[in-house]
Amino acid sequence: MTASVVRGVNHVGITVPDIEAAKSFLVEAFGGQVIYQSFGPQDPPRQGPEFERAVGAFPGTVVRAQAMVKIGTGPDIELFEMHGPEQAQPVRASDFGITHFGVYTDDIDASVERFERAGGTPLTAPRAIPYATEKGSGNKVCYCRMPWGTTVEFITTPDRMAYRDQTDLRRWQDED
Repeated sequence: MTASVVRGVNHVGITVPDIEAAKSFLVEAFGGQVIYQSFGPQDPPRQGPEFERAVGAFPGTVVRAQAMVKIGTGPDIELFEMHGPEQAQPVRASDFGITHFGVYTDDIDASVERFERAGGTPLTAPRAIPYATEKGSGNKVCYCRMPWGTTVEFITTPDRMAYRDQTDLRRWQDED
């Protein structure tokens, strides 16, 4: 038997209140491209006990639309427009589970400005990375919120990071 090998992160799923607004935001804020929309308001919604069990949705949840959006060279963003009788607010950094995803940028100031013009909210201005393993004079980070509350981290690391002295492993943007 051959061992399976995970090749990388394929996509990140995000539930949004309005898929058309979310697609527009990702295109405007990140230069995203809608690869496809699997189904939309004109199609029958996904719902029922089998769906709820398969994805772990709260009973009574209805999926009205799904779309896949490409942003740069990283994992795709899979958008779901779901409505249900019980929906929690987006998680915060202190909550358990996936709290954010990060996007790499060569120009963090311009990227955060574009994000804000598109309707996103920076939590701070871009600032120096505080961790010794990632510090560098030009290495910066900025956490922001999308209009529906999902947190995204912008990161840029043009200067060599100290972690490289501790291991031969490299983050994808640092591969030699």
